[in-house]
Amino acid sequence: MVSRRNLIGTGLWSLAGAGLGGVSLRALPAYAAAAAPVTAEMLTPDVALLRGAGGNVLAVSDGRKVTLVDGGAQAHTGQLLDAVASAFPGQQITTLFNTHWHPQQTGANATLAASGTNIISHANTRLWLTTDVKWPWGGHTMPLPRAAWPAQVFYNEPLELGEGAARAVAGYMLQGHTDGDAYVYFPEADVLHCGGVLAADRWPEIDWWTGGWLGGLAEATETLLAIANDNTRIVAADGPVFGRAELLAQRDMYTTLFVKFRDELLFKGLSPEEAVAAQPTREYRPEWGDPGPFVNHAFQSLWGYFAPDA
Repeated sequence: MVSRRNLIGTGLWSLAGAGLGGVSLRALPAYAAAAAPVTAEMLTPDVALLRGAGGNVLAVSDGRKVTLVDGGAQAHTGQLLDAVASAFPGQQITTLFNTHWHPQQTGANATLAASGTNIISHANTRLWLTTDVKWPWGGHTMPLPRAAWPAQVFYNEPLELGEGAARAVAGYMLQGHTDGDAYVYFPEADVLHCGGVLAADRWPEIDWWTGGWLGGLAEATETLLAIANDNTRIVAADGPVFGRAELLAQRDMYTTLFVKFRDELLFKGLSPEEAVAAQPTREYRPEWGDPGPFVNHAFQSLWGYFAPDA
């Protein structure tokens, strides 16, 4: 059996302390309404899962102030902040974690930073937010304004931040979805946000252009399994909440797929088109829809590790 822990080397990188700023929800300017409403599901009295903002957002209250994990897309900022204000009236957003750099997670950065919220991310996430990114498969993002960059970045040791239900443990998942993926775990609520690395209802995106790769995705499941228990609710950037049993199943699947992609596709000299045609995921998750984009990106993500001259 393949040693999952030895697929690739990892280290948990983490936060280096956080100051408190604050944004008064009532003081924010009005925003144009987004096309779909942002809705709140209360996972506990202190934890709201906000959907419809372009990505799943967690809002966690310690009774006086709010911590957000991800901020949705910019077009939904107004509705997102209204939903937070409804869930936790009169409380300020003092901390925002960016789990990675994609626009669906960092759209509220500018608004919240301007009002004093402390934004925290992995160092690589901040670097991508300063960069003009053009993906080879299409799509283009511009750098965020300097004021919207995370003011605090983390590297190595896990950090506990906050108090009560909002006490958070954050750390690094090495190069899964991007090369700056962070998890944020709230022990008292037993809720874990894993960003864009996984999803429970679709094939995840592997953004190999900004450092994600299939081996890192498989290893990220091990990192998360070391945190989650049988009662932990896991929130991804997209899709429904899931638990440790689903995480275990995905660990097994992605570990197997990593070896299969490497040995049966890459090492046999297939092209990305031939890899997709080989249907390497046909035994898994037909309910998730077309696996083609996942297969294409997962296959190409191996090049930098096993075929650096490809």
